[in-house]
Amino acid sequence: MKFATIALALATAASAVSGYKVRQIGAYNTKDYIAYLENDDGTPISPFHDVPLYPNANDDSVFNMIVEIPRGQNAKVEIQKDQEFNPFAQKVSKHDKLKFIANIYPWHGYPWSYGSIPQTWENPHVPNKEAGTKGGDNDPLDIIDISAESGFPGQVRQVKLLGGLLMVDDDTTDWKIVAIDVNDERASRYNDITDVEQKIRDDIQHWFKVYKVPQGDGENEFGYDGDFQNRQTVDHLLKESHGYWNLLINGTIKADDIETINVSVQGSKNQVKANSEECKDVPKADAEPDAKIDSDAIPTKKAWAIL
Repeated sequence: MKFATIALALATAASAVSGYKVRQIGAYNTKDYIAYLENDDGTPISPFHDVPLYPNANDDSVFNMIVEIPRGQNAKVEIQKDQEFNPFAQKVSKHDKLKFIANIYPWHGYPWSYGSIPQTWENPHVPNKEAGTKGGDNDPLDIIDISAESGFPGQVRQVKLLGGLLMVDDDTTDWKIVAIDVNDERASRYNDITDVEQKIRDDIQHWFKVYKVPQGDGENEFGYDGDFQNRQTVDHLLKESHGYWNLLINGTIKADDIETINVSVQGSKNQVKANSEECKDVPKADAEPDAKIDSDAIPTKKAWAIL
């Protein structure tokens, strides 16, 4: 069974548990692919704004993660922050080519499920003095889940915070938060980044350092000398980023390149109803089987990059 078919099956099966479903249009691995998140009654919602940071408002030890790229996949799928309801689509390069991540030995695609944290925002107007950056990268916080779960684009997963790395990208802060699915058997014994085995921590640091090299870019740079920041430090960052998101969603801070249409954030400037024209304009589901990836699309499709 091909990945897109698996993803559709998993998304359908998971909807009863998570309360969310995925509405896919087009074929995975193509420019026509786009996927919207729905709530349990089929209304389109924003994974950026409508999914709460915490599944239980009275418990900040567990938070939600939005999966964009499942573990083992190459397609660089991202939330489209400039489109209404912020759907998922594959990133296109400046040369108008679909973007795929290289296979870096010994991994295939992403070694861990990669995504974003809902209702957070890396404020581009707030510099990081320690890292010397001019501000945040204007996106939700990025996150990896180091559990064995693979999942599918659009999956809403409950995770436990462990720590994070501060990557510097074009003079902006681009945090990579590290967490683990609460259902993973290791979750009970991982309470901070130092509880994670050294080999795993080394792998995370190495992969984020070199993953852009096969596509012709240099190694990534990091703040704090490339050291992991602990759970307490990153938890403070998480809450701070949620505060910046609140300023964004209520219109206190303007960001012309971020669409804030939502159905559930009370008092927000761009909240709409389920029967609104905005919701009705979202295309109906029309998923197709995943497309074959061109042999030259992935920089290392036929062999690993040894880095």
